[in-house]
Amino acid sequence: MENITGKAVTHHNYLKTRLHLVNELKALAKNHSVIIEAPRRFGKTSVIKELIRQENAKPEEGKEFNMIFLELEGEETIEHFCFKFFRELLSLYHVRRHAERIGQFLGGAWNAVSSRIGKVGMLEVDIELREKTRQFNFAEWKEKISPLIAGLNSLEKSTIIVFDEFPDMLANFKNKGLSQEEYKTMVDLLTGWLRTLRQSSDSHRKYQFVFCGSVNLRKTLERLGISKRINDLESLSVPPLTVDEARVLVEALCGEYHIGIEPDGTGFLIEKIADGSPYYGQILIKALRDTRKHSFNDSAVRVVYEAMLRNGNHDLNHFHSRLEEYLTPFERETASNILLHLCRDACHEQQMYQAFFHERCSYEIFQDVVDRLIFEGYLTRDLADKNNLRFVSPLLKDWWACKKTGGF
Repeated sequence: MENITGKAVTHHNYLKTRLHLVNELKALAKNHSVIIEAPRRFGKTSVIKELIRQENAKPEEGKEFNMIFLELEGEETIEHFCFKFFRELLSLYHVRRHAERIGQFLGGAWNAVSSRIGKVGMLEVDIELREKTRQFNFAEWKEKISPLIAGLNSLEKSTIIVFDEFPDMLANFKNKGLSQEEYKTMVDLLTGWLRTLRQSSDSHRKYQFVFCGSVNLRKTLERLGISKRINDLESLSVPPLTVDEARVLVEALCGEYHIGIEPDGTGFLIEKIADGSPYYGQILIKALRDTRKHSFNDSAVRVVYEAMLRNGNHDLNHFHSRLEEYLTPFERETASNILLHLCRDACHEQQMYQAFFHERCSYEIFQDVVDRLIFEGYLTRDLADKNNLRFVSPLLKDWWACKKTGGF
């Protein structure tokens, strides 16, 4: 199992104890559109990418699905989203050798484009596509995309269309200087249209959508008062690592890199990553590898651990940059103070609000920040401890304590 941080993990690197999530997604997507829910870095995209890899590895006659994957984090307007969606649909028809149907679906004005796809491929016609669609508004995009969606029913296999980082894209829309009302209208138009496509009256509909992202889509739409737009989606939850899974992860990574750790040191690592995500195990093993040593006792593991937390040159830094990028100055200050209090001990959010925040902001604003910290992968509401807020993993708590108090 190779140590990979920062990108989706698949095939031999995919944690075998989590393959059931891929099977669950496949079973759900046969008949339903799905939302994958979990904090950041818990492996939502990895579940999708492993399903795509498994499908691509099959012989053509054994494939169950056509797969379309749209990575949307960098898209900033509804028109950019539509262009990418349109382009990927065209590419699917080309790959599935149904390019001739593009002209049938879109009309004579597109026959030249559809014929060129077969000769030179999608990359070569991108410039032409962009030029033809440069001035399209949302209504015009829907007119072009909708028949391509309907045409998926004519393909031999069902199609899964993945919208990765979809809620992050919605957050980008908001950053384009729109008023709150304009933003709500835009999000409502887009999510309403996608719901209409999912609710097609065609009894032989052969496509499903899968949504996931680093921002909580349900909360995003709830705050806008349009949560009904996704109430038809089935949910797939990616859980935190159990102690046994944490052990399997550590042993697999150590085996790959010929690292020997004494039992107490292994127990220390497991204690730091259990209840978190596989990502934490990856960065801990990476810190051990960076020493260029292959044998560690418990004391050596702890020295490397503390050095990793303090030197700042590791893959936890994005947990700070995300706050800087996506929260307002007041929200950042509130989030930082919440995390500082939780470095000392777990606490119920109502108790924390009354003790430290009731004079600074409304409870609604406080809870919005708490919810964002939960979905960003910092915190969890601990069901086994009266729903008290705590850090997702001891590792993250230790790192934040180093940043804010100098110790852990």
